[in-house]
Amino acid sequence: MTIRVAIAYNFNDGDWLGGRNYYGSLLTAFAAVAPKDIELVLVIGETTQTSLPEAFPWLEVLRTPLMSRMHPSWLLRQFTLRVLDSDPLLERYLVRRRIDILTHSMHLGARSRVPALPWLCDFQFMHLPEYWEPKQIRWSERRYEAACRQGTGIVVSSQDALADLERFAPWCTLPKHVLRFVSNPVSFDRLPARDELLGRLGLPSSYFYLPNQFWSNKNHRLAIDALALLKAQGVDATIACTGKTFDGRKPQFFEELMAYCRQRGVEDRFRVLGIVPYVDLQGLMAYACGVINPSRFEGWSTTVEEAKTFHQRLLLSDLPVHREQAPRFGRFFSPDDPAALAAHMRDCLDEGPRPIDTAAIAADYDVRLKTFGQCFVDMLRGVQATPPS
Repeated sequence: MTIRVAIAYNFNDGDWLGGRNYYGSLLTAFAAVAPKDIELVLVIGETTQTSLPEAFPWLEVLRTPLMSRMHPSWLLRQFTLRVLDSDPLLERYLVRRRIDILTHSMHLGARSRVPALPWLCDFQFMHLPEYWEPKQIRWSERRYEAACRQGTGIVVSSQDALADLERFAPWCTLPKHVLRFVSNPVSFDRLPARDELLGRLGLPSSYFYLPNQFWSNKNHRLAIDALALLKAQGVDATIACTGKTFDGRKPQFFEELMAYCRQRGVEDRFRVLGIVPYVDLQGLMAYACGVINPSRFEGWSTTVEEAKTFHQRLLLSDLPVHREQAPRFGRFFSPDDPAALAAHMRDCLDEGPRPIDTAAIAADYDVRLKTFGQCFVDMLRGVQATPPS
């Protein structure tokens, strides 16, 4: 018997690059283990802009106005979700398409004929409420509480997030699944050559890479302070940054950060490249002296997973989830200690770039990817095997 599993993809790629990469990794991992008894179906809006169908031609794609933001059908769905705390329109659509499970989306309702596994990506609003508007916190709390009441099970990305879930909803008795994702695969034959990439982007031969979105919780200011300390010590260091430069919660954040960078006198060393093609991102990751993530909070860091794929050095804020990700070449610092980050950067510059062992990288990634894929498949089979209550 074939299990048909739907993923409702409710955003455009450009709206959430980390989300696009997550779903790409999930589909890649699923294909790596190639279960014969499970079919994945991507459910998207009629106007949704995503490259997933082209990247995964084997993937069945269903387009519906129910997933098109601001379409009358979508608006009606939002109304029923608010009033009924269920999603009967999407449920009915999925039943007609013979969908057996909905995963990595929100709930359909306690009495839904389609089991649903909401993915609660992180609980940042609990840890850093100062970065959120009160109405945003209330909205997140309502969504998460509804998922914990009305879902069939809950998916989180780390043991750290599972601990947060149990603090957030100790009353939740739904099955809870920890699904640790990995990065997208590397095609070394597609990576730009080192000299070509660095020349095109105007980077020195030795640099550090910080690939986080420019969101206030990502703590770029600490990296700027570390650069200022190194400059005062006569150490020539550069940090290349990629990512979206707009923070919807704090629209003025990027301009304020750049003003701070100029104030510290390191604007020539803190290089903002914006959004770059993914192959360039992987090249920057591979050729760096080290990858930095000074974030104050993560659910399960894509930055860490991508750097682990390249066996790259990682300079990480000392968060429990960063420790849980267990990077082989990780070095840790307090997110409030720029001197500690500067010391790690100085050591990495003295050591020089790590060699790229493509065979070892490929072999290690294959194991990690298939482990991720098999955990996903086992979770889905467990849902299907559970009789309805």
